[in-house]
Amino acid sequence: MSEVPQPPPEMPEMPYRGEYTERARRARLGWFRATTGAALRSLDATSIDARSLPGNLENFVGCVEVPVGLAGPMLFAGEHARGHVTAPLATTEGALVASAARGARAITRAGGVVTRAVGQRMVRAPFFEFAGLGEAAEFAHRITGHHAELAAEAARVSAHSRLVELDPVQLGRTVHVRFVYETADAGGQNMTTAATWRACRWILDRLCVPPGPSPTLFGVEGNLSGDKKFSHLNMTAGRGIRVIAECVLDPDTLRAVLKTTPEAMDRFYRIGVVAAQHAGMPGFDIDAANVIAAMFVATGQDIASVYESGAAQFSVDPDGAGLRATLVLPNLVAGTVGGGTGLPHQRDYLEALGCRGDAGARRFAEIVCGFALALDLSTLAAVASGQFADAHERLGRPRRVAWATRADLGAPLLQPLLAASLDAPDLAVTGVTWPEEAAGPSIITDLTAQGERRKLLGVLPVRASWEAGGRKGTLDLVLKVKPLDQEVIIEAAKLASLCGGRLAEVYPRWRDWTGFRDLHTRELAVYRSPDPALRRVLPRAYGVHEDPSRELYVLVMERLGPDVILKDTAEDPGLWEPGHVAAAVRGLAAVHAAWLGREADLLGSGLVGQCQTAARMAAMRELWHALLEHNRTEHPSLLDETAARRLRRVIDDIPVWWARIEAMPRTLVHGDFNPRNIALRAGDLSLVAYDWELATLHVPQRDLVDLLAYVLPGDAGEHEVAELVALHRQAVVAAGGAAPDAAVWREGFRLALWDFAVTRLQLYLMAHTHRELPFLRHVVPTVLRLLEIEDHAGEAVGVRSPA
Repeated sequence: MSEVPQPPPEMPEMPYRGEYTERARRARLGWFRATTGAALRSLDATSIDARSLPGNLENFVGCVEVPVGLAGPMLFAGEHARGHVTAPLATTEGALVASAARGARAITRAGGVVTRAVGQRMVRAPFFEFAGLGEAAEFAHRITGHHAELAAEAARVSAHSRLVELDPVQLGRTVHVRFVYETADAGGQNMTTAATWRACRWILDRLCVPPGPSPTLFGVEGNLSGDKKFSHLNMTAGRGIRVIAECVLDPDTLRAVLKTTPEAMDRFYRIGVVAAQHAGMPGFDIDAANVIAAMFVATGQDIASVYESGAAQFSVDPDGAGLRATLVLPNLVAGTVGGGTGLPHQRDYLEALGCRGDAGARRFAEIVCGFALALDLSTLAAVASGQFADAHERLGRPRRVAWATRADLGAPLLQPLLAASLDAPDLAVTGVTWPEEAAGPSIITDLTAQGERRKLLGVLPVRASWEAGGRKGTLDLVLKVKPLDQEVIIEAAKLASLCGGRLAEVYPRWRDWTGFRDLHTRELAVYRSPDPALRRVLPRAYGVHEDPSRELYVLVMERLGPDVILKDTAEDPGLWEPGHVAAAVRGLAAVHAAWLGREADLLGSGLVGQCQTAARMAAMRELWHALLEHNRTEHPSLLDETAARRLRRVIDDIPVWWARIEAMPRTLVHGDFNPRNIALRAGDLSLVAYDWELATLHVPQRDLVDLLAYVLPGDAGEHEVAELVALHRQAVVAAGGAAPDAAVWREGFRLALWDFAVTRLQLYLMAHTHRELPFLRHVVPTVLRLLEIEDHAGEAVGVRSPA
């Protein structure tokens, strides 16, 4: 027996339809929550006044926020766009802004981009169907003689639209009439629809009357206009603004900025054109639509028009020793008045571009085309140099990993660790809250965040409430959730790949030997160590948690509060007074003393991970040279040719001086001992040193070099440096360390300085190419000053610096 169909349940009706008020918005939001079961908390607040939206949107409920990044500035020499322009790009596609910015830098370095908006058209194409071919042909013939009347009718609707052409196209017994308008600074889709409708009413009332042909069917749009669709007709005839951008890149710019050659760019371009022809692509470009979409979103354009606006013709040709690149956007449908361009954020971005007001649309089109050309060039260069594939490397995992969430880091994880640490077996964690405050900068966390963004990583402040034995309390903690070493290694290799040139070629060979191996386990081993010298300088640790199956490595420790000073002061070295520097030196000297000469113990402890050797350092000279040459080119204001020449000699002599390092007494060093990772207790100025993931085996002076590079000024005096080197040795001896004599100790400082200058400092500068590291503005001059001081000190005792 078949079931009797039941009537569908009554559809719940949306409230306040057609009303543009905050009351209506909130009512609709409540209705949306009730009918979907979703919390929708992000929609509670909105920066847009509902009353401003009639004509833009119906049934307003909230906003979607798209992040906006800045590319540029880029030098324009256009008819409407001139001077340096910075483009706002609204996107969530990683590397898009960076790639457009790189292309903009190359174009600007080579002299800028020439742009011209050569025409503007907006098309609407109504259709008229007749009983037979003859009537259709007669109508098509007659209508072109009434251009003046139809233009006058269209002008009654909008002063911005001007009918410039009538183009009847007969397809069987149907005539499509292309009404072609100029629309000034408006995109024009809506106004031309209204203008065309009025003109068509005139046609039907005045022209299609007996004895003339009369249509059996009429529509204001028959799809010949290609509205929001790609069409070959519009590629040639135009719909929107037709705009062209062109630049000439010299070989030096191609090598220095885009990390490729004119020959490679030309060859890869021509291979791509053949493939595009085979695939039947209309036109040819790389990824111009990325810039078009990003600028459309930022400035309130009709987003669906990206489909037709993205049709592009990109070409490159040899130009002398360099390369000429051209991009044509034949139908960029955009405007600077009307539609979404009047919304607050979108209006602000248009104003920043200088595109509000008269002639704004053509200036906007030239800017879009210029930055689209920049992105095409940068992406083509990335493919030609191999950077494109390298930049998309991901860590291969043999199985799916259930990564931790904040819920996993709450009471179940904290309770056993706190119970053991506080010697309270009955302790229960009764609540966990996550303060909103930032936990401070971390280069490694920022680096790995570029990779697997679904994984919870970083330093997370947390407040834990507990009960034990009738007592209650709270603890302010931080949970340091560590990335895998290979995640960091891969992301660093991506940076090298994006640098291109020789650096991109040699870095992969040595990427496992740049100091990042085992960093996810090293620091946990440090905090597990019972060594009293170590424990005196560490923040209080409440335990570590390791779960390799979930790639979860967590350190739970005290949250450093107002009882410490000088935390996160890497960008303000002036805060470090001589007494502060001396306290930091004495604090770490005790750790150096405890492990000095105990190399075998350290290598088996898990504290130092993979350690460098003189033989390997010598083999890696190709990498250190490649880093130096890249940084010399990219950062000439930090590394001039004199400094580069000195460092080249240091790198050349690595086999000699690194063998001396290997022969000296070595110890456990922090490996990143500077104001990004240390602070002092306010009461007694005792040292607090954290972030030990780069701990390694080295001469103890390596940590002193790191500290002085950050806290001394660029004009540090020789006597000041000599006193601090001597203080460090004295503190090691006072703590029971068997330090060598003063001359050998000073030599160890010099060798550690050379090591820092050609390895860690160069890696910092490579990262600085992609993410600004403000502390380098004073660290680099200080390191160069220390090199100069050590040259003089070495000469005074008959030690020759690399020459």
